[in-house]
Amino acid sequence: MSYNPLDDLDVMALTLLGEARGESIIGQHAVAHVIFNRYKNPRWWSRDAGDNVPDDTIAAVCLDPFQFSCWYRNDPNYPKLIAESTKQLPLFAQLKEVCRQVLTGVVPDPTKGCDHYCTTKIAKFTRWAKGRKPVVVIGNHSFFKIEL
Repeated sequence: MSYNPLDDLDVMALTLLGEARGESIIGQHAVAHVIFNRYKNPRWWSRDAGDNVPDDTIAAVCLDPFQFSCWYRNDPNYPKLIAESTKQLPLFAQLKEVCRQVLTGVVPDPTKGCDHYCTTKIAKFTRWAKGRKPVVVIGNHSFFKIEL
């Protein structure tokens, strides 16, 4: 995916589409806050990954390898995320609004500063989540704050 600086909001909304489209509005806000929490901490920005995505962007946080599984090329969500027609869906417009609300501070962070999440079903099997107590569980996601 080539990068256009105007795409940050689109990339964030597409990430929500892939990661939280079936969640309640608070669940969508929570996943958006994880993205924003990572953005606010430079350790999450891409590190000259050669992907033409500037390091200090929301897109870098979302598109960096091994950050959000919906962007893996073998993930079933990936074809939906790269299809231009996806941006015409009413759901995409709703998710963009969720992202705007998070980025402008309209919605408080229900994750209490978390920078990781995974579905509740796989949390006990996920290497980085195994044995950790989630800060909060919202919908089908367990949210964690991981110090790197």
